[in-house]
Amino acid sequence: MNKVKKPCCGGEPEEMFPKKTVTEIKKEVKIRYDKFAKEGGLAEGCCPLVGGRTESFALEHGLYSQEDLALIPRLAIRLSRGCGNPTGFANIQPGEIVADFGCGGGIDLVLAAHKVGPTGKVIGIDFAPQMIERAKQVMEEADLSDRAEFILLDIENPEVPDNIADVVISNCVINLCPCKPCVYKQAFDILKPGGRLAISDIVTIGDVSPKVREYFRSIWAGCTGGAIPEDEYLKIVQDVGFDQLRVVARHVLSPKELEEMASCPGKKFSPPFSKEKLAQMEGKIVSTKFVAFKPKNKFSL
Repeated sequence: MNKVKKPCCGGEPEEMFPKKTVTEIKKEVKIRYDKFAKEGGLAEGCCPLVGGRTESFALEHGLYSQEDLALIPRLAIRLSRGCGNPTGFANIQPGEIVADFGCGGGIDLVLAAHKVGPTGKVIGIDFAPQMIERAKQVMEEADLSDRAEFILLDIENPEVPDNIADVVISNCVINLCPCKPCVYKQAFDILKPGGRLAISDIVTIGDVSPKVREYFRSIWAGCTGGAIPEDEYLKIVQDVGFDQLRVVARHVLSPKELEEMASCPGKKFSPPFSKEKLAQMEGKIVSTKFVAFKPKNKFSL
């Protein structure tokens, strides 16, 4: 029986983003991605780090290889809005249990399911009902449904189960969450002692004008609204209790990639934004990939 856990952030996120409340952010993001999933995604990517690269580039920057893409149903690729490939550096082993925080259309669930094999399991967690339905469809198309479970749940929610997963992966999702410490607290709790994170996400580097940062927070556009400085982000992970944190790859977004990332999951679904203000963020938005471990002697409280 899981213990009842209290939210870790209290009212802090609403204080941090006074122009848009946590409730408003969550509602808008859920509606945005539900509509995107209902329409079956888009042929063109808002996040161009999926495919379209050389094999060496994919391996160096923690992206999908052609071998990976060959395993994935077309629907999952259309729905993918990631900024990396966490299954490529998570060291997933046969028989393990992998939880995907913000599983979306299931692209990483497919790859993880192949790695855990018939004796393992993947758990897709997402708060957008249409995304969960699409992920189920993708796993059926990939003939991997027998290895998959799904939980319709906000990944900031303290109701995630305790000590059941060997690995937590997430791909360009946590930047969308107002309370990142809440997410990492839940990731820490769902992992078994000795379990590990493999995360791909969007962060900022260098000096970003406070006015520009506040502008994108106020509209929460794409994956730029909730992006925070990389050092602050990684400190959150460590403060929750993770150790042995190691950045495995980083990629500074090009101007084209930045514009497309700010439009995620697509211009049809996201709010319009000032290209002039976006230009001030050029060279300062990074796709970072890292691993970290839950110490073997740490248990959920």
